[in-house]
Amino acid sequence: MVHFFIGTKAQFIKMAPVMLEMEGRGLPYRYIDSGQHGELTRSLRQVFGIREPDVSLSDDGRDITSLIKAARWAGRMRIKSLFCRKWLRDNVFTGGGICLVHGDTLSTLLGVNMAKAAGMAVGHVEAGLRSYNILHPFPEELIRIYCMKRCDVLFAPSAEAEKNLHQMKINGKVVLIDGNTVVDSLRLVENAKLTVKIPSEPYALAACHRLETITNHRRLSKVVHLLNVVSRQMKVVFVTHKPTQHYLEKFGLKKVILPGVEIVGMQDYTNFAALMRCAKMVFADGGSIQEECRYLNKPCLILRNKTERPDGLGKNAMLWEFKTEMLNAFLEKIQNVNYPEEELPKPSKQIVEYLAKHYAQSMA
Repeated sequence: MVHFFIGTKAQFIKMAPVMLEMEGRGLPYRYIDSGQHGELTRSLRQVFGIREPDVSLSDDGRDITSLIKAARWAGRMRIKSLFCRKWLRDNVFTGGGICLVHGDTLSTLLGVNMAKAAGMAVGHVEAGLRSYNILHPFPEELIRIYCMKRCDVLFAPSAEAEKNLHQMKINGKVVLIDGNTVVDSLRLVENAKLTVKIPSEPYALAACHRLETITNHRRLSKVVHLLNVVSRQMKVVFVTHKPTQHYLEKFGLKKVILPGVEIVGMQDYTNFAALMRCAKMVFADGGSIQEECRYLNKPCLILRNKTERPDGLGKNAMLWEFKTEMLNAFLEKIQNVNYPEEELPKPSKQIVEYLAKHYAQSMA
């Protein structure tokens, strides 16, 4: 059996096309929801047409939005990994086989530990990404290193990621696939019905949700200043998560945002993807958005000091590093860039083909 251990919004978006590829081939799988983003993944199941999870590890089905709640939840799951191994085998990873985890979140860490405690093989999707700086991003870089060293199969989305894994002398099997599964997600929602109104005038799309930025008054102030600067050139649609809204209010920054910046709440993936497609440029701190902009050939300024992803760098994407000169260079550069069309890969298909070939008995 193939088990998908998924907890966050980004993980669901990127693993949904792999699950749908399994369904399309008539291959059975089990879906385990870690509960990290219970509300968000619930809405995404409707967007992608994914069934309800076989197992949910959430207490109340709500998103975990604070560090205190995250620590309690992670601690409770870690205790189960250490002392409830029979329960894991009989109730969570029923049927054995291989467990697929994704990325670099607390859910990734828990998925690896729990699957290993149950005696499972573990496959890591989006393996090999490295920033080579444990503080940027923190704790994601440490989680990646730990998980990749414990996994049995590592699906690397690029030649650079594959090289990183070999340099780390990983014991698991490294499998190079042609890109990130988010490209398949973009395909799935390309023609979906929208509930958001796309601005008729040129606009920039912005999103900022990483804790190292939104919980830091100085950094979040710089983000607000950046959006105000851009809003003097064109409308800015600022999509905000609940934690972002909280810290904008807490630091008194919401009141200094100019009228040219339209603050909107969280959008479902269909709407957000449409906003990206139609935007003139994107400002975001999310790695997934950086990847999506690469496939959409959309100019993207990455609101971070470091990124573990090579996607688009030197082409359609630039690192901000919280520097005024980088914003100016970005705004100047994008005016005259012509992005060539490229044939897009189908990485979800490649992952399932590998699983079908090497884990045929587990998929029976």
